[in-house]
Amino acid sequence: MQRPWRCMGFLLPAILFILMLTSASADAQNVPGKILVIPVHDDIETGLSFFIQRQLRRAERENFSAIVLEIKSNGGLVTAAQEIKDALLRSKVTTIAYIKGRALSAAALIAISCHRIYMEAGSELGAATPIMLAGSGVQAAEAKFVSAFKAEFRAAAEARKRPTAIAEAMVDKDHDTIEGLSKRGEIVTMTSEVALKHGYCDQIVSSLSSIQRIMSLENATVEYAEPTSGEWIARWLTNPNISILLFTIGFWCLIIEFFIAGFGILGWLGLTCLALFFGGHLFAYLAGLETLILFAAGIVLLMLEAFVIPGFGLTGISGILCVCFSIIMVFGGVYTAMHAMAQMLVYSAVIMLILYKWGPKFKLLDKFVLKEQLTTAQGCVAISPNEFNHLLNLEGVAVSPCRPAGIVKIGDERYDVVSDGDFIEKGARVIVRKVEGNNIVVRQITAE
Repeated sequence: MQRPWRCMGFLLPAILFILMLTSASADAQNVPGKILVIPVHDDIETGLSFFIQRQLRRAERENFSAIVLEIKSNGGLVTAAQEIKDALLRSKVTTIAYIKGRALSAAALIAISCHRIYMEAGSELGAATPIMLAGSGVQAAEAKFVSAFKAEFRAAAEARKRPTAIAEAMVDKDHDTIEGLSKRGEIVTMTSEVALKHGYCDQIVSSLSSIQRIMSLENATVEYAEPTSGEWIARWLTNPNISILLFTIGFWCLIIEFFIAGFGILGWLGLTCLALFFGGHLFAYLAGLETLILFAAGIVLLMLEAFVIPGFGLTGISGILCVCFSIIMVFGGVYTAMHAMAQMLVYSAVIMLILYKWGPKFKLLDKFVLKEQLTTAQGCVAISPNEFNHLLNLEGVAVSPCRPAGIVKIGDERYDVVSDGDFIEKGARVIVRKVEGNNIVVRQITAE
C-alpha cells in the first residue's frame, strides 16, 4: 500500500511543474510586446545609416521586443553599411532581416548582421563585390578594399553563427569551391531556397505576420519607423550626387561674386548652397564644426592670396590644403573625396562652358565682357607696336613697388612696367631690358 502512495508523491510535483511551465508559456505568448519595422529601401547611404542607428537606440530605450529591417535594396555606400553593421551587432534587441525582393552588396552585409533572416519566395541575397566608379563606368575595387569588405562579412557571419566561407564568397570570387553552391571564380548570390539550405535564411515567409507567428509575437503592436522631415532633408542633402552639385555651385557663385562689385544674388546663392552642403552633413553627424571652420579658413587664405598678398606662395597652398582636407572630412575618406573632387571638376567644366556660351547675355556678368566699341571718334587710337622701342636700355626709378607690375619714371615720363622676375621696391634704380609692343620689362640695377 505504501508503494502507490510513494508514486503519487513523485507524480504530483511533476504534474504541478508541467502545468506551471504550460501556464508560463501561454502567458509568454499572450504578452503583446512591440515590434519596430525599419524600412531599408533603395540606396544604402549615410543618411540612412544615421536614421537606422537612431531607431536602434530608440528600440533599446523603449524596450521593443524585436526590430524588423524590411530590406529591398541593391546596395550602396560601403562606409554606410559598415556603420549599420556595427550598430546591429551591438544591439541588445533581437534584430530580424526581412528580405523582400533583394538584399545585394552593402544590403547583404546589413542582412547577415541581424540575429535572424527571413526571406520572401524569389528573394536574393549576396553579390557583394565592392566596385569603384571609373570614368563613365564601374570596375572592381582594388584588392585591399575587397579584402577589407570580405573581413566585414566574415565578422558578421561569425557573430551570428553562420557559415563564414559563404559570407566571404559573396564578396571575393577567389574562394574555394563550395559544394552545391558555387565554383571558384564565381560570386555567391543565393535565392531564398538556396539560402535556406545553406543556413542564410531561417525560414521563407510571405508577410510580416508570418514572422510574428514564428516569433510568437502575434499580438505584438507593429510600429513602422518613419524618418522625420529633418532626416528626409538630411538624407537628400547628403546624397553624394546632390551634395557634390551643391558644393560646386556654391563655390563657383562665390568665386564669380568676388569679381563683381557689391554682394548680390550670386553671393547669397553661393552661401545658401554651401550652407545646405555643410548643414546636411552636420545634421546627420557626418561632419563636425571643425570641418566647417577648416573650409572657412581655407577660403579666407585663398582670398588673402588673391587680393592682398602678391604672388602665389605659402598662403595659397595652405588655403588649398584646408579646402581639400575639409572635403575629405565631409566625405569620410580619401578615396570617396577623390571621386567627389573628380565630379566637381566635371561640373566645373560644365559651368565654365555655360558661362562662356551664355554669360555675355546676362547683365549680371557685364563686368567680365567688353560690349562697347572703342572708336577713333571717341579719341581711342591703337598703340604703335614700336611706341616704346626708344626706351630700351634706358635707366629710371621705380615710383611704386613692382610686384611684378608697377610704375617707373624715366626722364620726365611715367610708364607702366613689369619686372623680369624679382620684386622691385619703390625708389630702386632700374633698366629697361625688353620692349614687346606696349609691354615694358625692367630689371633692378644692383651695385657691383
